[in-house]
Amino acid sequence: MKNYKLNRLICLALWMAVFWLPPLNKAQAGETYVQLVARVYKTGVTQHLFQPAIEGQLFALANAYRQSHGLAPLKQDDAMLFAARAHAMDMLQHHFLGHTASTGQDFDSRMRALHGGAMILPTMGENAVMWKATHLPKDGLAQKLFQSWVSSSEHRHTLLSRDYLKVSTGVAMSGNEIYADQIFVGPEVSTNMFKVQ
Repeated sequence: MKNYKLNRLICLALWMAVFWLPPLNKAQAGETYVQLVARVYKTGVTQHLFQPAIEGQLFALANAYRQSHGLAPLKQDDAMLFAARAHAMDMLQHHFLGHTASTGQDFDSRMRALHGGAMILPTMGENAVMWKATHLPKDGLAQKLFQSWVSSSEHRHTLLSRDYLKVSTGVAMSGNEIYADQIFVGPEVSTNMFKVQ
């Protein structure tokens, strides 16, 4: 009788592990954020999930919107393209929308991880958006994504901030889902903190 109860408990535990507990694919065991970024970026490249044409359209829409409000256009930040695409791909793979990675790092932690432990980062911001439908339109998709940002006061504030000089746009799409991420970067911070008098 004791063995029967023990076997039932073991079976129940295994069933819970397989069917009830959340999957562990959000981050592989012991994986750092930098490793996650490298892995999801590689997936996006090998499976052709990144959308350079839509990325370019979102960049142009952001600058047109800024210029319509009397602001200087942003420059393309190629250095942060990797980060923007990786976050878009992370959101696509793990079906979430937000500024916290599937591994749990918030935006500031993500940027610090990708900047090699820099103590002082430039002013930075991020806009993220997703669109999911039974059928994604071939035309005007970038405009629909961009309109979602403009319709949100927080995202609109980021788009119109004078604090930023550059932007990177990453877009990942699979099936009927598309995720876009824009990372805004201000001027490099100079400090005399470590200079010897």
